Amino acid sequence: MPDVVIGHSITVQLPHGFRLIKASDTGKEFISEDRKMRDYKISYFYDWSREDNNIVIVHESPDGKLSGVVMFRLVPNIYHPKRIVVEMLARNFASAGSSGSGYDLLKVIENNVARALHIKRIDIEAVKSLKSYYNSLGYEETGENYYDSSWKEIVNMSKSV
Repeated sequence: MPDVVIGHSITVQLPHGFRLIKASDTGKEFISEDRKMRDYKISYFYDWSREDNNIVIVHESPDGKLSGVVMFRLVPNIYHPKRIVVEMLARNFASAGSSGSGYDLLKVIENNVARALHIKRIDIEAVKSLKSYYNSLGYEETGENYYDSSWKEIVNMSKSV
């Protein structure tokens, strides 16, 4: 498993095919199944990753296409993380190998990132229509939901790892 440095000094091992987003990814094709997600180009994820405490991991297929992307932040910060907050998770329908990429990316966060950082809780800001999917993966609603003008009802969910 390749080592990845998060922030300035935190080393995490990621499975083959998973890595941090790079500037060279910004020109790659990425099409989400969700129409609203189609407005988010890879450049958006890359720019977001350059902000403090934000991390973006991609799943790259053997042919070099990005099959999935997850963006998350470390709370309260990258130096003293207590929890991970997943803000966006998407798979690329332009990549034949994208089936299961979202699930695989969540497992990488749970099994590799959270474990390496000794984080015991992962939160997900999920659109309401995906609540049952995240329930099936062990995430439970926290009751701290909110309304987003683009995404409508956002359900905050949490899982102990």
